[in-house]
Amino acid sequence: MKKLIAVALILVMLLALAGMSASAEGKGKILYLSNLNSGAQYEFYVTYLNMMAKELGYTVEIVYGDSFNDPAGNLKNVKNAYTSDVVGLISCMDGGLINIMEEYPDMWVVGFFSDYDNVFNPGGTSEGILQKDHFLGLMGDNYISGTSVGEAYAEEVIARGYKRVSTCIFPIYAYPKHTEADRAFRAYIEKYNETAAEKIEIVGEPTVLNFTPLETNYFFEDGHDTLDCIVGFCAGTTFVYPTVVEAKSMGICNESMQIITGGFDNDPDLMADCGDDKNIVRLTTAAFESIIWPMAMMDAAVSGQMYKDYPGVERMDSGIMTINSTAKFEAVINNSPMGASNDEERLSKAQASWEDMKNYFTSVNPDASYKELTAYCQSFAVEGYMK
Repeated sequence: MKKLIAVALILVMLLALAGMSASAEGKGKILYLSNLNSGAQYEFYVTYLNMMAKELGYTVEIVYGDSFNDPAGNLKNVKNAYTSDVVGLISCMDGGLINIMEEYPDMWVVGFFSDYDNVFNPGGTSEGILQKDHFLGLMGDNYISGTSVGEAYAEEVIARGYKRVSTCIFPIYAYPKHTEADRAFRAYIEKYNETAAEKIEIVGEPTVLNFTPLETNYFFEDGHDTLDCIVGFCAGTTFVYPTVVEAKSMGICNESMQIITGGFDNDPDLMADCGDDKNIVRLTTAAFESIIWPMAMMDAAVSGQMYKDYPGVERMDSGIMTINSTAKFEAVINNSPMGASNDEERLSKAQASWEDMKNYFTSVNPDASYKELTAYCQSFAVEGYMK
């Protein structure tokens, strides 16, 4: 009889443990609509999301966004991935987001690593999202404001003593922020020139790269062969840098010309060409660990434990990585997840482990603060890898 009772108790305990496991790991699936499909940032985001999801009891499925942010393409890709256990979408794309939310009105949506101009700008194709109660807000890709980008790059140009510079942007229909940044850059330099002993010349109007690389004949245009710097508001590592290397090898441009731009690329040859005396002297990108914010917001909504101080939908800067010295480039390459070769190393090199971040999640800490979560996610900077 005692043996039967013992066996019964063991079965009850096992069933209880199984129930606990099911409840802990059965909170649903989160889709991540990515604007990247490869590279160091992509690999880190996937690894970091899966780590947080495992700790919180979710699964994550990566969905690749349409390469042109096409509304129909994004909707189709989300539809193909959607299953009945999906509870939320972390979206790096805003094209067609209104259609996605209307198709799945009970799915929580939060934005990350994008400007979301289609959502927040008047007349944007997805501006109706701001009236949807399942939209949680956006933490963008470094500076939200094009003005802030332009002024930051102008300060870099001034600090480095360049005297002849030009600018490159993507088309305004796709990236209005670039046009705003270019205007702010020019206004900042013009203001500087009012009192400067040596004025800075911005050569020509901004060159619009229609998602194709800068052409070498650019350096045959008036004044471009003597430039000190090209400021690429576009993805300069991809669309400007290769042409500059080629032009220098051909001897058709200033051999000491340098590049200021944004984004990140962990190609070894490119990264070896970043630093004070190299071709790329500054990269500005979102702090990698800022992805904690959309995951925390998603968990709060799905768990029914929204932050008590949540003010409603916001559009905000991410943490910002300003990589503008040889020491900073070396720190990112050697000490950050961008230089890692596997998931374990990516997690170990991140500035925040699960133990560091968990109390910012309301399902773990019901008293967690939205204001403190946001400040925490905006605090990550390149200096964190230099300790």
